[in-house]
Amino acid sequence: MSKRDSENKFLSGNWYPVEESSSTELNISGELPKELTGLFLRNGPNPKEPINHKNYHPFFGDGMIHGIRLDEGKALWYKNKYVTSPLGFGPNTHVLIHGEKIYALVEGGSAPVILDSEMNFLDEEPFPAAENKRFTAHPKIDSETGEMHAISYDFGEYVNGLGQVHYVTIDKNGKLVKDHVIELPSRPMVHDCAITKNYVLVFDLPVTFNLGRREADKNSTGGDYPVIWNEKHLPRVGLQNKKTDEITWIEVNPGFLFHIVNSYEDEKGLVILDFCRYERLFDFENPLPMGNKPYLTRWTLDPLKKTCVEEMLDDRSMEFSRVHPDYDGKKHRFGYLLNDGKLNNYFKHDFDEKKTITHDFGPFKQAAEPVFIPKKNAKSEDDGFVVGFVYDKQTDLSDFVVLDAQNFSDEPLAKISLPQRVPFGFHGSWINLS
Repeated sequence: MSKRDSENKFLSGNWYPVEESSSTELNISGELPKELTGLFLRNGPNPKEPINHKNYHPFFGDGMIHGIRLDEGKALWYKNKYVTSPLGFGPNTHVLIHGEKIYALVEGGSAPVILDSEMNFLDEEPFPAAENKRFTAHPKIDSETGEMHAISYDFGEYVNGLGQVHYVTIDKNGKLVKDHVIELPSRPMVHDCAITKNYVLVFDLPVTFNLGRREADKNSTGGDYPVIWNEKHLPRVGLQNKKTDEITWIEVNPGFLFHIVNSYEDEKGLVILDFCRYERLFDFENPLPMGNKPYLTRWTLDPLKKTCVEEMLDDRSMEFSRVHPDYDGKKHRFGYLLNDGKLNNYFKHDFDEKKTITHDFGPFKQAAEPVFIPKKNAKSEDDGFVVGFVYDKQTDLSDFVVLDAQNFSDEPLAKISLPQRVPFGFHGSWINLS
């Protein structure tokens, strides 16, 4: 049996790690839009040998960033490099730009790593003068103020019995201006957060810290992620006021979320949250994030009545949700998602018309997270491109694919053939360099 036939799902097939590489010989089919001058980066786990196949968990895999550089209709290079950090673990979950800095990110207490536009990892420390560099994989950036908001937790604090998370704000210059402690005795896993005009949303859901989840609450096990579905936990969402730090807790149905689409406040002051909802996750007998499927769901939260109304928006499972990058915390019409399971469809959901358009890559392709890039002189919210890496099971190689977001089901505008496959991973961003 080859290594890529591992019994561990997250080491089999296209999950298996690749070596670092670079290439300037990239073939383009179709026409690459000239205004796409910049860098597409995507982070994900790429464990180094030797790998313990029995206990490996992807959340602990060494971070590797795959990048492709575009310039006025040309593809200049593709590179993939391990994330190297002067502060320890190389973040493996996300990569984004804030201000003039590109950050590789992960949750759980590890510090971000800064890299440049040539994918060189720098010794520069993030958030100068901040006593603690802990952060999250999914901060939200307010396009009006330039502030970056995050809810972060720290496994080190959890191990030491501290039941708390941190509401962190980074100003537009990359300086930490707030590190506010929120007491959460259950020590929940908080993978994502959300913002609105007045609030930051804190997700206190029934997946909670547990080091001994696989051995009767006594010992941790290898690659097992140290959280568990907690039947006794009361699920709730906190509306943390950005200015006063007062928090309003609202009980919600049991469930879990990795990723939101977006959130905003409507004209009545209700908080609208669109996200991918799991009914249940991280059972004792299933330590991996598998099993139950996520469905596109809306929670309407009333800060005054402290109530939540739930609505499932699509009966097809989907994940890895994104919106127009300038719409974080503002009313959105469109969201872009990947089908959960076969991974061969991108979805464009219209929240106003309540319909979903599909881009089908076919039975032999498996896509990664879709990322929306607005056109420079966009005339509407969906006037732009949807891009991502797509793996071909027949060739065992990957392409970088560019779709017209307004003609979503049509053939791609362009495909860039890469010299190797891009293993399944997590999240990425477009870095505009024009």
